[in-house]
Amino acid sequence: MHLLTPRIRDNRGENISMADNSSRKFKFISPGVFVDEIDNSQLPAIPSEVGPLIIGRTRKGPANKPVTVNSYSDFVQTFGNPVAGNEGGDVWRNGDLNAPTYGAFAAKAWLANNAPLTFIRALGDQAADATAAGQAGWNLDATEGISLDQGGSYALVIWNSGSSDAHGTVLSGAIAAQFYCQNSRVLLSGTELNSGAGASSPPSAQGSTVYQIGSSLNNIKLRFTASGMLHEEIVSLNSDQPNYIRRVLNTDPSIVNSNITSTSTQNYYQGGKYFLGETFETRLGAQASGSSLGLLGDGSGYLAAIVPMVQKSGASTFEKDQANFKAPARKGSTGWFFSQDLGNNPANYSVKNMQKLFRIEALTAGENFQREIKISISNIKAGQGDFQEYGSFSLLVRSISDTDNAQLIIERYDNLNLNPASENYIANQIGDKYVEYDKNTNRNVEYGEFENRSNYIRVVMDDDIAAGIGETRLLPFGVFGPPKYRDALYTSGSIAFSSPYAFTNNAAIPVGSALPAGNVLLTNVAGGGSGSFGLNGNAGNLAAGAGAGTILLRTGAVAGVGFSGSIQFPSVPVRQTSVQAAPRSLRSTFWGAYTGRAFNNANYDLALPDYLRPRNMNYSDGNQYNDAADISGFETAASGTSGLTNAWAFSLDDVRGTVTNGLLSGSAVYRYGFRAASNSISAVHGYTGTLDAGIDRFTTVLAGGSDGYNKTEREPFNNTSALNGKTEANSYALFSLRKSINIAAEPETVQMNAISIPGVWAPEVTGFLLDTAEDRGDTLAIVDLQYAYTPSTETNASPAAANAGNTPAAAATALLGRSINNSYGAAYYPWVRIFDNNTNQALWAPPSVAAIGVLSNTDRVDAPWFAPAGFTRGGLSEGAAGIPVLDVSRRLTSDNRDLLYDANINPIAKFPAEGIVVFGQKTLQQTASALDRINVRRLMIFLKREISFIASRLLFGPNTSATWDRFKGQATPVLDAVQAQFGIEEFRLILDESTTTPDLQDRNIVYAKLLVKPTKAVEFFAIDFVVTNSGASFED
Repeated sequence: MHLLTPRIRDNRGENISMADNSSRKFKFISPGVFVDEIDNSQLPAIPSEVGPLIIGRTRKGPANKPVTVNSYSDFVQTFGNPVAGNEGGDVWRNGDLNAPTYGAFAAKAWLANNAPLTFIRALGDQAADATAAGQAGWNLDATEGISLDQGGSYALVIWNSGSSDAHGTVLSGAIAAQFYCQNSRVLLSGTELNSGAGASSPPSAQGSTVYQIGSSLNNIKLRFTASGMLHEEIVSLNSDQPNYIRRVLNTDPSIVNSNITSTSTQNYYQGGKYFLGETFETRLGAQASGSSLGLLGDGSGYLAAIVPMVQKSGASTFEKDQANFKAPARKGSTGWFFSQDLGNNPANYSVKNMQKLFRIEALTAGENFQREIKISISNIKAGQGDFQEYGSFSLLVRSISDTDNAQLIIERYDNLNLNPASENYIANQIGDKYVEYDKNTNRNVEYGEFENRSNYIRVVMDDDIAAGIGETRLLPFGVFGPPKYRDALYTSGSIAFSSPYAFTNNAAIPVGSALPAGNVLLTNVAGGGSGSFGLNGNAGNLAAGAGAGTILLRTGAVAGVGFSGSIQFPSVPVRQTSVQAAPRSLRSTFWGAYTGRAFNNANYDLALPDYLRPRNMNYSDGNQYNDAADISGFETAASGTSGLTNAWAFSLDDVRGTVTNGLLSGSAVYRYGFRAASNSISAVHGYTGTLDAGIDRFTTVLAGGSDGYNKTEREPFNNTSALNGKTEANSYALFSLRKSINIAAEPETVQMNAISIPGVWAPEVTGFLLDTAEDRGDTLAIVDLQYAYTPSTETNASPAAANAGNTPAAAATALLGRSINNSYGAAYYPWVRIFDNNTNQALWAPPSVAAIGVLSNTDRVDAPWFAPAGFTRGGLSEGAAGIPVLDVSRRLTSDNRDLLYDANINPIAKFPAEGIVVFGQKTLQQTASALDRINVRRLMIFLKREISFIASRLLFGPNTSATWDRFKGQATPVLDAVQAQFGIEEFRLILDESTTTPDLQDRNIVYAKLLVKPTKAVEFFAIDFVVTNSGASFED
């Protein structure tokens, strides 16, 4: 027999665990209840004060922790609208909107009639002993060789042709796009550079050849190849063209997954063995004498090549495959904010020597924070002498898509300082607490000193600043930019490896030449035939690679002749001048990160999310967060050992302008190095001169956050391939959902009266959920079943074929085979078709969504102890689910309903006249008792919570009859009220010397007994219709 565990609440409404109601089970060790005054003249409230807990995916919001909302508008503001699926669009850039977020629809269903609701947004994580198959994230492995199906990440590099015929000239080049290939490659086709020098036509598989692509970026011919496959497409890098690259190529990572994508769909997308990831079209424009954000120099034409994105040392295996994003979900972060230069010799200025102050980190893991907000520092003011040694500043949390002229400030913190003893200390005002999941105890653990006041961010302080060590004059004057891959240099050999081409880490030179020491960005991934780009050698020297005549970059008859070029990895640009994008005033001029599309167009750059993504996951967390390892190697491309660096290091110390009588005359200009050249405002007038001139604000972005999902799955938590039959070690999805359940398992942390993970039927999850509900003893688990419906996120088959085996008999047999005997669980059949008012489309949803809505409706119109079924409370066609229900995935016959109900599955029936209705209310308890019905189980959950709450108010009082009477005096009205509302037929509350015996009093225990006879629901009406003869009498 399962022992019922009372749960009580403290005066903050939080759960506190008590012992079992059997006196032998009581084990009071340490007090844990806040005592408060109780008004005994008031009757305890009957309506439920807690709601369900839902686990699932959402568009956005805090992750891996319970968040309680009190209305649907609160839910949408926190987590976004539910996703109905099939929204298409640019999946890579805008997120996967093709898979419904069933948990969000369940939240909507509950909140339509009741509140509150608690939600846990589950992101990808992995077990401590995760195998390679069980790691979170995704990976398309690159392999070394010359075959066409080696896979990995490939970059389209564009160079300005400028003076390409002059041997040794370094051309300006940048990565324009990144492709991720599964057992395939992306190649170029066109006119080969230097083809007139006696070169024959390049092999069709030539992927490392430099091509001439003309005077525009509108006709780039790409070849998508694999074993037995060749597709071609002409694309443009201009977003206003019909053949814009993101418009005509596949941007949905799930297309490469043949388990959920049909062959015909893959063929539509050039074979479907690749997807287009990042594109940086807005950063490729001509420099136009420094007035543009473009990375390419002036010229009359362009060259292009396909480059494999891999880092390798010598002849060793790949170390940094840049198609490897296997890692748990991570938090986005800014780079470190650093101080002004307080020295008197500007020539010695170095950003890496400035004092780190703090960085801003997203409150929880997830990619959405860096998509939504940017951080601005403004109103920087120097200290004012002995009475105000510390200066002050403001921190703004802004919408990432706003402009300096039209700011959308989400949160604002004014008069901040760096004094740890001050009320306005930045960490005190914003908060620095964070939560980490302890994989040993399976609980969330909170760290930090200051409560979080922000809904988006927390502050990470430098240890010295937090300890009050250092100059009181320090102010946030600059910030390190987001991480990016280091730039690379290809040279035909005549360029010396010295400044400005000191690319020791990322050099690429022709066959037979000596390599600089260190890692190399681009390695041997051949394009077939005689051409391959990258390195294949050891001890720092090139050797013959895979295939005869391996070369780095084919440019005609001779490898690399007449060609040297940089390969820049684009990132978020910085503001260059005070007049850029025409700010209304200097007070509207935020320096630092610039999120506009062009020099004179401040509208949001749609490519910005691509700059902010985490880079290859083999690099350390410190590099992702712009920590000391990056800072130490920032100022020279040759420094450091990481393939990552900061995009920039902005400082107000590097702003130059003419200051007259303390005021800025004309415009101001930013260039990295102005202070070191002694011609910035601060170099001439000191840092206070910069602030006095109105140069006192700048912006940065968060970067590096990730969701930890497998992007090649439309539904990361799908049952078929991610959960069913898996273990935590070989399935990140299983570990992640069990982690969410564990977070909700402790009643002292989370209050709830129901729990569900809509859409998940895998026994490895639902069994764990049912066990947790039973262990808590205060919640009902609503679980979904196998063989009810198979959505498109689980299969590549047609709906008819996918659901051919989904029958009531199959569902009942599968459930009975699990031998579940648990009154804290319930299941329903089949799926229902609901209507999403937000997108005006219908979708199939698991029955748990409707069941959650019916529970809410039941609590609203009656009480938890009424059966959540039938036409009065379970009429789905009448709106009982809280969301429109249009149909069922299978119309049940009377025999179907009998079969299901006999297996403890609650049918959802569709009748010709009455419509769709929940037609059962059984729990998953097989043992016949009153608790095999949902209304009785919910009655007991309600009573245990309310009576335990009353008991909690009497803890630490005298263990005498007076206290016992107080308990009975407060508990009895609650029971009377429930009885009056048809929840109880009879009850008896016993608390006297027969229950609390002297030996229990000596052990500080009060022991009471509550005998309850619950009211049963009518489920069967038996009526005999008797036909009599004409002489019958009806008087009796």
